[in-house]
Amino acid sequence: MSKEKMLHWKVNTPGLLHEILINNETSALKIPLQIFAHLLADVATRASELNDAKLNALMCRLALYEISDPYSPNYNNVITNKTIDQGMNES
Repeated sequence: MSKEKMLHWKVNTPGLLHEILINNETSALKIPLQIFAHLLADVATRASELNDAKLNALMCRLALYEISDPYSPNYNNVITNKTIDQGMNES
């Protein structure tokens, strides 16, 4: 049986929030989006503590782990893709 590689969408959540915040027309959203970003950081911290393969894959797909954020100096594409593949293939 051949093993097919699945395409998994990724969202650079920190980048998305940054792009929204630098838009002058969204200035009213600054505080709510900053609160949201802090909450997502807390979720990512807790997810890393739990170390669940599926949850780690989701965190990487959302670029909420530093290693999965392409704009982070600690970004590692190989580990990110491996983490996503492992988590998405777990039953």
